[in-house]
Amino acid sequence: MVDDAELTETWTRLMGLFMSRRNVLFEAFAELQLTPPHGHAIITLMHGGPTRMRDMATHMACDASYITAVADRLEELGLAERRPAADDRRVKELALTPKGEQVAARLDAVFTEPPAALRELSRADQAHLSRITKLLFDGATDAEWMPPRTLR
Repeated sequence: MVDDAELTETWTRLMGLFMSRRNVLFEAFAELQLTPPHGHAIITLMHGGPTRMRDMATHMACDASYITAVADRLEELGLAERRPAADDRRVKELALTPKGEQVAARLDAVFTEPPAALRELSRADQAHLSRITKLLFDGATDAEWMPPRTLR
């Protein structure tokens, strides 16, 4: 039987593996003259589609004025545009441009690229890990890290 200390150690190793990929993503952001919040916004827009500015602020847990600064930079780089929401022209939403969609796809590919250690596992171990992580994910109520498609 696995005790709490062993579970904590397992979780710590998994988090270390995830965090080790953070620098790869941050390097991709830097190459594109983006900060992590800009990259987060781009990936959120890629998964959630055009999103109301206030919904983006809620999702990113920041003040609406900060999202304005993020949107300014994304527009400056030609990656996103502000436009009136389809169902309420008084409300602004942020949407990716075609260039932004290309950048989002690149960032998503970097972010989701499995680390070498995972690729080096045997096929049997990869299948076993896949089964276990699916069980963990399916059993977690808060495992969705991207916004639901219902955001505008």
